[in-house]
Amino acid sequence: MVHPFDQAGKLWRVRIDRAGEYEVVDESEKHLPGPWSTFIRRSDYDDARRLQNTLVAEYRGRRFEDAFRGREVVCSAGRCCLLESRRTMDLDARDPDRATEAILSDLTLVHGIGRVTERRLKRRGYQTIADLVRHPCYRQEASKVLELVAEGNTRDLMEQIGRRHRRSDPLLLEACRFHAPEDFLFLDIETLGLFSRPIILIGLARARGGSITISQYLLRSVDEEEAALTSVLPELETESTVLVTFNGRAFDLPYIRERLGYYGILADLDMPHVDVLHFARRRWGETLSSCRLSALEAEILGLARENDLPGALVPEFYDTYQRTGNPGPLIPIVEHNRQDLVSLVRLFALLRGDGNDCA
Repeated sequence: MVHPFDQAGKLWRVRIDRAGEYEVVDESEKHLPGPWSTFIRRSDYDDARRLQNTLVAEYRGRRFEDAFRGREVVCSAGRCCLLESRRTMDLDARDPDRATEAILSDLTLVHGIGRVTERRLKRRGYQTIADLVRHPCYRQEASKVLELVAEGNTRDLMEQIGRRHRRSDPLLLEACRFHAPEDFLFLDIETLGLFSRPIILIGLARARGGSITISQYLLRSVDEEEAALTSVLPELETESTVLVTFNGRAFDLPYIRERLGYYGILADLDMPHVDVLHFARRRWGETLSSCRLSALEAEILGLARENDLPGALVPEFYDTYQRTGNPGPLIPIVEHNRQDLVSLVRLFALLRGDGNDCA
């Protein structure tokens, strides 16, 4: 009888071998791989291999439940495993007055007004967008912005700011202050590679009562992907949610949309979205050689991970688990995802200028 892990594992091992989605480079090499690949330093690759061998030996003959204390989630699409943990961290409270002041002081949010015109208008006494309702030319467009502010319509406000400025403009972070800390949903996914392959871990984090609650939907088999996606949808579709990701505009959110489409699941994911990578590049791009999350952790947060699994090796570690049923290789995948979420929260707070210590 063919073990179920063997059948699924062989299929994904073939696909992984064909993909070639990363390159192993020596420490002395200065060139970077092509735009569609990821590089892994030889020392990190060798460390990851040793870690995998150690975990396989340690967990040989043990069950999934021996490695993880999770609970089973049952939904209309099936079952999946949920791992929950907490970290003591906090975010600044809602501050709609501060958000309103910052937004209304920027006259360039009104269509037709640039920086030169803004300076001229302010010299003439139009200090805020509210003042422009008296202006014969700009009152109609100004009223539209005022309406969004009065409604606290963060999604459309952020779209307006993004159209008039950049998606890395600090004013977008100020607009987030219309929301309470628990409205922010931090998201990070782990997949079996790029382009239409299953998601094997969906990590979410929310601020609650001075702590960050981390929820990780871990697939015990790729057959559980639909159940995991279905289980996280209520979080993603909550009306007040503001999504926070790292490179999520280019990767995480489009990937989730594609996998939902694969299963024919309809979802409204048109929520406000803060991609921390864009703000990090604006803030530190000229001083750091890289704005990868690992570089930001080391240079900005002062964090050095131990026994971390390079993201590009996640498919191979999961493949080992699928082939053998040995849960050991899943442990660094879960820890890597959890640390990504913690760092994402800390970077968001730092970029926004929150006064709390999110260490």
